[in-house]
Amino acid sequence: MEFQPVPKPGKRPPKNKRPPNPQKQQRIIDPEALKQARRPYCQMCGLSRSSENFSVHHIVYRSQQGGSDIPENLINLCVKCHEEAHKGIINKDTLRDMAAMDREGF
Repeated sequence: MEFQPVPKPGKRPPKNKRPPNPQKQQRIIDPEALKQARRPYCQMCGLSRSSENFSVHHIVYRSQQGGSDIPENLINLCVKCHEEAHKGIINKDTLRDMAAMDREGF
């Protein structure tokens, strides 16, 4: 049987922490690209910013397929459209088309 030291009263034993994963990507690589992608409206449904919170969505997810912070991969969405994008109700091709039309002024 291996000896286990008893922690002193009032002190917690150290937690087993996972070492940091060097492969894990940072949440935001290019803050300027995200800033430029923001709009005062949802690029899918047209809802204006005055009535709802918005977020910039990565069309190709950074965590799964290595999507990047380039304009072609970013779209500004309201809460409802963002949820629908994550659930697959709005597909990636539609998101790409809507973002491209908005960038081109249609």
